[in-house]
Amino acid sequence: MLRAIIIDDEQHCIQSLHNDLKQHCPQVDIIAEANSAKAGLLAIKQHDPQLVFLDVEMPWMNGLEMLELLPDMNFALIFTTAHDEFAAQAFRKSAIDYLLKPVAVQELTEAVQKAEEKLLRETSAAHIGNLLANLKQPDQQKIAFPYREGYEFIAPQEIICLLAEGSYTKVYLQDGRTLLISKSLGDLGELVPPKEFVRIHHSSMVRLDTITHFIRTDGGYVQLANGLKLMVSKSKKDNLLEMLGLR
Repeated sequence: MLRAIIIDDEQHCIQSLHNDLKQHCPQVDIIAEANSAKAGLLAIKQHDPQLVFLDVEMPWMNGLEMLELLPDMNFALIFTTAHDEFAAQAFRKSAIDYLLKPVAVQELTEAVQKAEEKLLRETSAAHIGNLLANLKQPDQQKIAFPYREGYEFIAPQEIICLLAEGSYTKVYLQDGRTLLISKSLGDLGELVPPKEFVRIHHSSMVRLDTITHFIRTDGGYVQLANGLKLMVSKSKKDNLLEMLGLR
């Protein structure tokens, strides 16, 4: 899913675009809407979107002026405008595409497809760089975790556990930090070494050597090296005990 934000000062335009996206672009998840450039800046900072639909003409601060206030632009951008003369400027601001209001469905779906392709290319480039590094040092392989400014490469040994938070995953690290990653637990679970990590619940996965206690009471739970206590589901308990050498 593409996490997207709509920024437009006209509520009926927001609603119309929202409805079109829901009906014709199911891969787009509208996570926030903003009715001014100022509110749009806050929404981008808070939600870290992958795609932004930005109205050009807004009172007090227009879309182009809003972009000037962003330190970086780590998202695909699609301008929406009722004024064709803004199109040239829009492209110079690295827009994936621009849509003239009222938005035509075919143009909308094509613009979203271009945004997906751009994001895929950028993600692939970072992953290829990590792959080459991993091939050179197979014993020091790292996982690319996306964040607002780019990617942080982290060795599996630095991870304590992964906890699902909706469509996001919270990653607990040995140095005490936590990262909120815009990928599902299932997606991240495919990236960690299967012999070193175990799924103990539909919402949690832990690194085996960070488990300090397994407690049978209260349905069963584990305590980790950072003091965190996590429940173990009945369906996962046998596999956990086997991997711990208790079966």
